[in-house]
Amino acid sequence: MADEKSTGKRTLGVVEGRDTISEEAKTAAAEAAVSEQIEALKAEISRLKESAGLIAEGTGQLAVAKAESLREDLRQTIQANPIAALAGAALIGYLCGLRHR
Repeated sequence: MADEKSTGKRTLGVVEGRDTISEEAKTAAAEAAVSEQIEALKAEISRLKESAGLIAEGTGQLAVAKAESLREDLRQTIQANPIAALAGAALIGYLCGLRHR
């Protein structure tokens, strides 16, 4: 111990010896771990596909609902102000006619 204190170095008492697990066993264990990870990733991808499908379906339904709401609002506005709607349609028709000349 006096030598350890004087040099400032410590030894860990590592014992060198032969590995008890063969290289083949290590390789098999690594392959099994990789296979488990691949299966977990496949399951996660499957869940993500399902989630993306549900999101796309919900987005489509939302777009349809927004279009129907806009259509209903426009119909109510036209019924409330038919003269203004007719004037607006005439103006749009006139502008489109000028553009195509």
